[in-house]
Amino acid sequence: MKKIALIVLGTLLCTLVLEANKIPGYVPPEAKKKVKKPEIYHALWEKMYGGKDDDIAYGIVALEEGESAMVGTCKSFNAQNTDICVTRLNAQGEMKWRLLLGGAKKDEGKAISRAADGTLMILGTTKSLAKKYDSDLYVAKVSLEGKLIWEKGIGGDRDEFAGGIAGTDDGGVLVVGDSESFGNHYKDIYIVKLSKEGEVHSSRTIGGEKEDSAKALTRTKDGNMVMVGHREVESSGNKDFFVMKLNQNGQKIWAKTYGGKYADTLSGVTASIDGGIVATGKTRSFGSDQTDLSVMKFDMQGELVWHKIYGFKYYEYGNAVTSTLDGGFMIAGGTNTLGNGGHSVYMLALDKNGKLIWSHVYGDREKDRAHSIARMSDGTIIVAGESDSYSRSTNFYMIKIKKK
Repeated sequence: MKKIALIVLGTLLCTLVLEANKIPGYVPPEAKKKVKKPEIYHALWEKMYGGKDDDIAYGIVALEEGESAMVGTCKSFNAQNTDICVTRLNAQGEMKWRLLLGGAKKDEGKAISRAADGTLMILGTTKSLAKKYDSDLYVAKVSLEGKLIWEKGIGGDRDEFAGGIAGTDDGGVLVVGDSESFGNHYKDIYIVKLSKEGEVHSSRTIGGEKEDSAKALTRTKDGNMVMVGHREVESSGNKDFFVMKLNQNGQKIWAKTYGGKYADTLSGVTASIDGGIVATGKTRSFGSDQTDLSVMKFDMQGELVWHKIYGFKYYEYGNAVTSTLDGGFMIAGGTNTLGNGGHSVYMLALDKNGKLIWSHVYGDREKDRAHSIARMSDGTIIVAGESDSYSRSTNFYMIKIKKK
């Protein structure tokens, strides 16, 4: 594979505090300007995995000794239709094993986490395990040796959509996503608690008159969970940022909605060392000309600490975020303003106060996307996603990054 171009970006730093009514004391973003940032991080390697058909990585989790495990969707490798694909990698990015999950119908992998005993917990959507012709949530437990321990389809008569998954102290998992089967509205947030054997302990939906969606889930320093996504609040007329703290049984501790005049959504979340969380997504509000990447810091009580926006001429967004060893944050997102192709991976490093300290674009002549990010045990960071820049089909695309 030819060397992939690495481009140092000029960046936009816009500091937003709180918008009137939605976020009190709002300060409009600064004028866009390009600032050259130092080479704080560099790529140790970039890897592609895939076959003759499309294969996409959607989730990644850190294992011991710098290793990692990914989940995605595969059409290659003798998949029956579209299968859920789980892959374990060593610290050099070399595959140790691959496991295909699902059945004869369409199955897609979305997120991956670890159970209390260290095994892998997989979340996706399944038609193979659904009772009718709809899509249900798919949850599975997989050993570190690549053996399926159990799998389960969860849903009703209509479609369910996967969001995020996190292990609980009792060995089970909490799962969030969306449901069209349950609740009284078009699409509601769906929260399910499962035991370590895969039995459903509890499930419920939350939502209003319009669309409510959960996109990601993380554990916080105090052992609780935070879910992020969006809500369509009638007073705003569009999607707003939604953040909700839950206990390990999926019961609400607090919930917050933030937003402006246009569409604002969150797609990724990680815990901060002070007990709060940092979430990333995209916004059309707060002075954005098009769609810009949004990063928000919340404290333990759900109060907004800071809000940063990064954007250029066209379309930028954040898909995933992880913490760094020094207490800062790394964002994995995308841009179609910068880079060599139609769409590139956009990476940003922030310090603990949200100050931009580094940014890069990765990719080549076609479309390259980052869907997930994780910090390894050795402090390096791996990004997982997809690329069709180097083959006729779409392949897993991974980048391992290290601080200089």
